Amino acid sequence: MTTLSDPTLASVVELIYGDQSRFHSVEALLLGVDLKRPEYRGELWVNADSYWGRLVTPVFGARQAALGGNAEADRALLNLVEVTVARFLQGESLARKHLPGWMPGLRKALLVDGYQMKIDRAGAIGPDGGVRCRLKPTAYLPIRLEEQLDLLATELEVRGQQAALADLRQAIKHYERERFQPCEKRLRAALQHITAYAAGTGDLDPTANVRHLVDTGRLTITEGTRLLHDLRTMVVSDPHPHRTRPDATRFRIQLTQVRATALLARVDL
Repeated sequence: MTTLSDPTLASVVELIYGDQSRFHSVEALLLGVDLKRPEYRGELWVNADSYWGRLVTPVFGARQAALGGNAEADRALLNLVEVTVARFLQGESLARKHLPGWMPGLRKALLVDGYQMKIDRAGAIGPDGGVRCRLKPTAYLPIRLEEQLDLLATELEVRGQQAALADLRQAIKHYERERFQPCEKRLRAALQHITAYAAGTGDLDPTANVRHLVDTGRLTITEGTRLLHDLRTMVVSDPHPHRTRPDATRFRIQLTQVRATALLARVDL
């Protein structure tokens, strides 16, 4: 997935938990990176009132939301990693041989997730020196996401959905060539074809198809509203809530895979 994986997030939350003095409070940290939201309160086998519970519950709740297509949750998790790394490196030498022992493992985990960690100095050198950390998407898609896209392509081929398959493959080619808007247009076209197939209408009108899926009980009202929103916002000039266009387009590839897989699961072969 584009969304940060469990190993990456585990490394970050364990780093924070291991040195709680780095942040004034866990609540201030979560609020600062936009993770202090009621919808991120998942149920874990932890004491929700402990420091560990107050930290890990919203983080992994946000990951589940991001896997389900919540772009705000995805961006908040990226923010958490950037803020945490910057705080733990504040006042430290950025020379490779002096970097702390947790850095190589976190870098490796991020690369598996398809992100490069960029670190530079943002202020004076010394104990009060600031550090800036930015996560930038790699030119290639994460292996896990590539595998899921391959499975989706195979299922489209088996189901005879050649138009959706062609759009999906072309979208990935556009992404690899850093043509982000054409990529998003192809993603939207693929998802429109798959929505029409799931509705069985033969019509590419997304509103009519989503309404039909809701009326026939194959989607709940909430699911239908979310799908229609995603179709309408698949191509936008503003990458918000993500910081860059590559971030936003990568997430929309994941979003297309999630929505398409869910729709196909509602249609018997």
